[in-house]
Amino acid sequence: MKHLSRTPEFRGNELAHVVQFYTKDESLIEGLCQFVRNAIRDGESAVLVVSESHRRELLQKLRDCGEDVAKALNDGCCVVLDAAETLAEFMNGEEPNSKKFVSVIGSIIEAARVKSRSKNVAVFGEMVAVLWAEKKYDAAVTLEQFWNDLAKTHSFYLRCAYPAGSFGDVQSEWYTTVCQQHSSVISDLAS
Repeated sequence: MKHLSRTPEFRGNELAHVVQFYTKDESLIEGLCQFVRNAIRDGESAVLVVSESHRRELLQKLRDCGEDVAKALNDGCCVVLDAAETLAEFMNGEEPNSKKFVSVIGSIIEAARVKSRSKNVAVFGEMVAVLWAEKKYDAAVTLEQFWNDLAKTHSFYLRCAYPAGSFGDVQSEWYTTVCQQHSSVISDLAS
């Protein structure tokens, strides 16, 4: 696992499951704008599953990000979904359900692939952060594992994000466990 201070770019069929720990919402939103801009520039589709607290600001930033990104939002090459609503579609009580996850998220990714000129899909998700905020640590790690399993059958690359401060009150083993589910770690702690 690589620890990076800058946003990595992944393309092609290479499995990339990156985790981002951020201290400022602004840096997350700005980074997502660049993430989507790069995907659209490369003929990819983008799926963003974001928390309610970030949704409005992200949509505005994406619309201001450039004509290509605004067009992608309008024609469905860039889709923004609510994290809590999407999560609710595959939860069984306190735990995510693997079969439902594959059905729900797999169909979202496949629909995005159809829209993509390159057949690649850039995915960003905050569903794990929603679970983490609810102190459902095991469920968040399970969801990270589901993403890794889905990558074996679907073509996409993924960035997850957690507020860095959300690890302050939990043991460092949880931080290590979360990092181990990812191919790379990025952080704005140095900025």
